[in-house]
Amino acid sequence: MTVFAGMPVLPEERLWVWRIGFPIVRAVAAFLAPWRLEGAEHIPRSGGYILVANHINWKDPPWIEFALGHAIRYMGKRELFETPVVGFLLRAIGAFPVRRGEADRGALRMALNVIAAGQPLGFFAEGHRSESGQLIRGHPGVAYVAQRSNAPIIPLAVSGTRGARLGAFWRRDIVIRIGEPFRAADLAVKADDAQAVTDAIMRRVAALMPPEQRGVYR
Repeated sequence: MTVFAGMPVLPEERLWVWRIGFPIVRAVAAFLAPWRLEGAEHIPRSGGYILVANHINWKDPPWIEFALGHAIRYMGKRELFETPVVGFLLRAIGAFPVRRGEADRGALRMALNVIAAGQPLGFFAEGHRSESGQLIRGHPGVAYVAQRSNAPIIPLAVSGTRGARLGAFWRRDIVIRIGEPFRAADLAVKADDAQAVTDAIMRRVAALMPPEQRGVYR
């Protein structure tokens, strides 16, 4: 089932469910809740990279993918993958499971495999949605992947997904802002302090957000 659906290391053109369904779903999403994309030039044209974003609503992962127009390989909570239909669809679009609330080494190894295969990895380092809309302190898993892969890190801030009303096609409530790429080695923090590396990465995300939404990274 998993192989048939698709694996996160597969190139985009081999994720057949994604390839067939994405253009249709993206067009519908653009009509129901259009978005504004800023900084698209910062996205690498090829090779693996880590997209680190804030997380405020269920619409964040799909709408980021709609805006970028590429299959982003997200981690999703393991419980979602245990539902047959939902799990199949998530795998079919290149997502993979992670056990939340603990150090899931298997998921982190898969994240490294995704990057090594030249695919984009989507990372919500806060670990779950922020109910307040303000940044929560990131978990050190992103530091682990960033340091071991030495891949480009792309900070991204998403806003408006919580208040975006599906069907309000005349509005552009959703704003996706992308910052300049950097690598873990560029950060002026101790390399052996995973939390410090994570915090430095999250500050790059916070810099793209309004001051009142930066939370612990004000």
